[in-house]
Formats: sequence, C-alpha cells, structure tokens
Amino acid sequence: MKMLTRISFSLFIFIILSERNLLAKAQNTSTIPVNVGVILNFDTWNGKMGFSCINMALSDFYASNPHYKTRLVLNSRDSKSDVVGAAAAVTIIKRI
Repeated sequence: MKMLTRISFSLFIFIILSERNLLAKAQNTSTIPVNVGVILNFDTWNGKMGFSCINMALSDFYASNPHYKTRLVLNSRDSKSDVVGAAAAVTIIKRI
C-alpha cells in the first residue's frame, strides 16, 4: 500500500509539473512580423517556382524552429518582365 501511495504521489507531481511547463510554453506564442519584398516575374515558370520554393523554405524553417519569434511576411510583386521596374524597388517599399 505504501508503494502504491509513492507511485501515485510521483505521478501526481509529474502531471502538475508537466501542465505548468505546457502553460508556460503556451503563453509565449506572440510573433513579430517582418515584411520582406519579393519581386519576381510570375509570367515565367522560374518566377512561380522560385516563389513556391521560398514559401516552402520558410514553412520548413518555422516548422523545425517554432521558438523563433520573428516571422517573415512575403510581399510579392510581379515584375512583368520589366528589369528596370524590378530594380526600382525603392518605390514599392515606400508604398507598403
């Protein structure tokens, strides 16, 4: 009987400590968004594939590193095959 009491007490302490740890992790879920501009030519296969790869890389990174508080937010723009327009990203940054 005494052994059963020790086991149940140990189990009780373990559950209490586990719940406390989960609550501490649940409270620290605030993230800081960081805007990032991505200018690609979405009319081409390379532009579409490049954007998909960037999104997948970000998803994989944050899935394996959930403790990071910053989150990149991709602001995509289509360059419409205009190299000069894509190079003038300063005007796009000022509008966002």
